[in-house]
Amino acid sequence: MVQKKSSHIIIYTLFRGVSFFIFILPVRCGLFLGRYLGAIAFYALKRERERALDNLDIAFGASKSIEEKRFIARQVFENLGKNFVEVVSLSKFNKDNIDGYIACRGIETIERIIRQGKGGIVLSGHFGNWELMAHYFAIKGYKVNVIARRVRMERFEDFLAKARKRHGVNILYRDASAKDVIALLKKNEFVGIMPDQDMDGISGVFVDFFGRKAYTPNGPAVLNLLTKADIIPCFMVRKGFGHEIIISEPLELSATGDRDKDVLENTQRYTRVIEDHVRRFPAQWVWFHKRWKTRP
Repeated sequence: MVQKKSSHIIIYTLFRGVSFFIFILPVRCGLFLGRYLGAIAFYALKRERERALDNLDIAFGASKSIEEKRFIARQVFENLGKNFVEVVSLSKFNKDNIDGYIACRGIETIERIIRQGKGGIVLSGHFGNWELMAHYFAIKGYKVNVIARRVRMERFEDFLAKARKRHGVNILYRDASAKDVIALLKKNEFVGIMPDQDMDGISGVFVDFFGRKAYTPNGPAVLNLLTKADIIPCFMVRKGFGHEIIISEPLELSATGDRDKDVLENTQRYTRVIEDHVRRFPAQWVWFHKRWKTRP
């Protein structure tokens, strides 16, 4: 335990040193460095690289060549390197410059729901820079609630907590009471959920994801059943220097009255939406997660 704690201190000290250096750079220069760090990670992290390539094989099979899959996997790591730069630079973004860095397509959907006096379940995934997306909406003046997992290192958790608090991003951890989430939805607020990973201890069902059964969190489907809140797809896509957020109309959901059937069907529907975005922008998703870990 002592050895593990010591290693965490060393890692965090290195993180703070690198992040300070990145922070003093202009964002464009930092992104160049982040891409380079991501490329190094691609070659250095053999286990994660091979898992990403295996998952790309499962998803795309012979429809993409070995070279294409390897190129996508490397882009994934490079994107995460850029994400790291943006996260340590979060305090640089504000109301005066955020629109120059992030465009948003479909914001009228959110505005219409607000005018109707409603909130909703914002469906996203570990796609693009999901952390920055939450900060975008907070900076723009929206109430932002996001369900997230805890970081395993306390000092990293503190670092993220301070950054989120600065912009007003409210985090509900996955071990929080479901009543807290339901209460927010019943107050007509928005809650962001990323149900695209196979997580131990999380309620889920098996649905098709890239043609293979994947254990998928069914939280959005259950919350819709309990609160009637819409499920609104929202994804951030990296485009050159900056990003574009794509917001779609609320999903049409099954409401047969058969609880289990509706939860399964609606989980499949939003998983299909996530898959569609991953197919369109494969380098934006975190392929080295053990997505098909749990088997039926």
